[in-house]
Amino acid sequence: MQAASPAPLSTGEREALVGQVLAGRYEITRQIGVGGMGAVYEARHTLIGKRVAVKVLLDKYANKEQVIARLEQEARLASSIGHPNIVDITDFGETADGRRFVVMEYLEGASLSRRLADEGPMPAPRIAHICVQIASALGAAHKKGIVHRDVKPDNVFLIARDDDPDVVKVVDFGISKALRPADDDGAASPRLTQTGMVLGTPLYMSPEQARGDEQLDHRIDIYALGVIMYELATGQVPFTGTNYLNIISQVLSQPPRPPREVRPDLDIPPALEAIILKALAKDPAERYQTMDELADDLRALAGGGPVQATRESMWALRRAGRSRTAAWVAAVAVIVAAMAVTAMALLGGDEPRPAAAVPAAAPDAAAERTRAAAAGAPDAAPPQPETVDIELRSRPPGATVWADGGQRMICSATPCTWRAVRKDAVVPLIFELDGYDDAEVRINPLVDTAPQVIRLVRARRGHRKKSLVRRRPPESPPEPGSGDAIDDTVGGELMGNPVRKRKGQ
Repeated sequence: MQAASPAPLSTGEREALVGQVLAGRYEITRQIGVGGMGAVYEARHTLIGKRVAVKVLLDKYANKEQVIARLEQEARLASSIGHPNIVDITDFGETADGRRFVVMEYLEGASLSRRLADEGPMPAPRIAHICVQIASALGAAHKKGIVHRDVKPDNVFLIARDDDPDVVKVVDFGISKALRPADDDGAASPRLTQTGMVLGTPLYMSPEQARGDEQLDHRIDIYALGVIMYELATGQVPFTGTNYLNIISQVLSQPPRPPREVRPDLDIPPALEAIILKALAKDPAERYQTMDELADDLRALAGGGPVQATRESMWALRRAGRSRTAAWVAAVAVIVAAMAVTAMALLGGDEPRPAAAVPAAAPDAAAERTRAAAAGAPDAAPPQPETVDIELRSRPPGATVWADGGQRMICSATPCTWRAVRKDAVVPLIFELDGYDDAEVRINPLVDTAPQVIRLVRARRGHRKKSLVRRRPPESPPEPGSGDAIDDTVGGELMGNPVRKRKGQ
């Protein structure tokens, strides 16, 4: 027999679970922090008294199936690896008000980004000690056919254990990819992203990831660890910029400055510099091919032995990188030109960013168009905003979708297609269906280009349904096909500059 539903909760109460007992055994004691998708709480197992951490999806994502699938994937993949340097996930469940949660080991310490912000660049032996553990954890994942795809200091946690203050725990496998078509039990992994989607954080993104290549492998994690080593050695990442596109263009076209050039005031061993630059090679074939190879060089560095990478070979790679720069610059220029209008408000963020594959134009034609535009030629057409078609679905189907709090109808009945201006701005949409509570979802047309499937919750019997639509538009519902009209809605919040966010950790 199903227990009676709890009384409706306010938004604040739904977000603050302190004092509640989840799944009959996890008593929430305090909130630790809030991230982009969920809030993390400290909890106590009521039967054995063990402290655990509980990540609960934010209320606004409770009905968004892609986000739920991402949380489930994080739990499944992280727990399948079974490595001491990967956070241990022990349970998965649902709160009384319908939000999913995962239970993981409680970590008492700080993220690597916080340690770096507090302490600055680290000495080579400490870098080697920390990064050997990261490489070991990710290497174990790679051997299971799992690529993390979002390796960054925020996702590396340092705890004290025994006499070691720098024990690593790698967290957040939420956008990881299982390279094998199915898990050991035969269940296929959920497809959370579209082909060509750019996933990860641009500051730690490999060139092939930034290009949106379809065939990505574990070497993108090796590149990201190279960026982390660079940052630990110098106190800064190899490439910075004021927006997402600026960073991506450098990742694609510029060789990183050697760490010893960047910080001549620090004692950075040549061997460490060589290891870092090898991991940061533009061509995946010129990087370390496995995390084991990288870890072996770091151990050799710590022990004073010879390393596989040499400073001379890295200078050769740097020269080779310069010879490829012209071709990359041409490709980047076309991408930037195609997205310039929509990128004016672009600030970047820690959520994945898609990149459209844009064929390179002939240099002469591109130069001619540039000269014509600069001269104000009469045949230079004004740039048109780039659009994206996003499929909207609901379960059950037939929901009306509203924007602007109910002032503007997007479509009269799901499933339908919403054509939106592709910009980095969150657009709140309301799904309304008789007999079901209204559901608000926030969609970023630059990010959320995959079909959006929203699960609606039936209104409680004897209670008024939850209504989010403030008022109806006076005009009649749109004619069939009118969903193709361009939507230039700008939401109330931007996703945040990746550079500014990193510094604010």
